[in-house]
Amino acid sequence: MQGILGEKVEKDFIHTRAMHKIKHLFKLILLFGLWSCEPTIEEDLIPYKSFENIQINLTNIQYFDLTTKGYIEIAGGVKGIILYKNSNSEYTAYERNCSYLPYNSCAKVEIDGSGLFLIDPCCNSQFSFADGIPIGGPASLPLRRYRTILNGNYLTITDEPL
Repeated sequence: MQGILGEKVEKDFIHTRAMHKIKHLFKLILLFGLWSCEPTIEEDLIPYKSFENIQINLTNIQYFDLTTKGYIEIAGGVKGIILYKNSNSEYTAYERNCSYLPYNSCAKVEIDGSGLFLIDPCCNSQFSFADGIPIGGPASLPLRRYRTILNGNYLTITDEPL
């Protein structure tokens, strides 16, 4: 009887050790899985570059396309800024640096030929004019927006991201 009981205790002990090892292995796999979910370069944030406030006189002929087309490209930010006219009292300033592979030298959005959305010809990501959210291509993050302040005929773009 003691032999049978001893074998049972030994089997239980081996089973317990095996289960303990499996639990540790599962924890390691889980930990590795979580660790591998770190953001990749494709998901990195757009680099930040400080710039002096940009002040635009909206009545200046230089910004005529803003009135007729509803958008213009200007210098500033990391790779430039696209200024979009939402309404007579609301403007949105987007960083031209694409949010997909933002450190890639060609990651630069431009206004699509149709004038209906923004596109990065390098990765073919497309972005909505209304909010900068990706609407096509591999990008999953929106474009960076900068604060705009309208005061009469003067529009100020700050380097403060929204």
